[in-house]
Amino acid sequence: MACGALLLVAVPFAGSAAQAGTKAPAAAPASDPASVALLERAAKAYQGARTLRANFTQELVNPRTRTNLVSRGEFFQKGAQLFAFRFSEPAEDRIVSDGQVLWIYSPSTARGQVFKMPRAAGAGLDLASSVLNEPARRYTVTAVGDSTLEGRAVRAVLLVPRAGGAPFMRATLWLDGESALVRRAAFTEASGLVRTVTFTGIRTGTTLPRDAFRFTPPAGVRVIDQAAMLGGSVRP
Repeated sequence: MACGALLLVAVPFAGSAAQAGTKAPAAAPASDPASVALLERAAKAYQGARTLRANFTQELVNPRTRTNLVSRGEFFQKGAQLFAFRFSEPAEDRIVSDGQVLWIYSPSTARGQVFKMPRAAGAGLDLASSVLNEPARRYTVTAVGDSTLEGRAVRAVLLVPRAGGAPFMRATLWLDGESALVRRAAFTEASGLVRTVTFTGIRTGTTLPRDAFRFTPPAGVRVIDQAAMLGGSVRP
């Protein structure tokens, strides 16, 4: 099946990495204290921000199909449960967490249908309340190296989940040395898919569109209600 940029993000979140048969390493090495401290700063920065707005570029590398897909758009976050990816390329595609459910609408790859999923299914997309939640307890954290992105000094840190059930096998986060905000994040998923999201023009405490976290399925579009099928929730 031909897949576009958005659908490749959506499909793995229908279940957890544990359901896909993945397991965390039996004996994880000790974390790097300096990298853990920077991650904890990042967690506080996101959790303390009233709102966050940024442009994003997403690259999906699929080793099975040997495809490399790039998409772009704008990202919005409010609090710990509301976030949205509003794509400009491909236009009309949306990922919206409205606090109750996760909506995934991809007319570029799955025309005529929209996925309605448990909110927790978007854990791998949610930096504020999922990826950066209790990093010292949930991950083995090691330093990768220092570099610059868009003229900003960043430190790359590698996160490997300590237990099964995580939405990714490993992740590398490039954290701003001054603000601790995530400038780039690369996730390797159980399928082998590598998803890299780069954020630019990050603004905190700024005004967001009034409809940023609202999604109404267009007329005639079939709603595939996986939230109902899974009883309204999945294990984070």
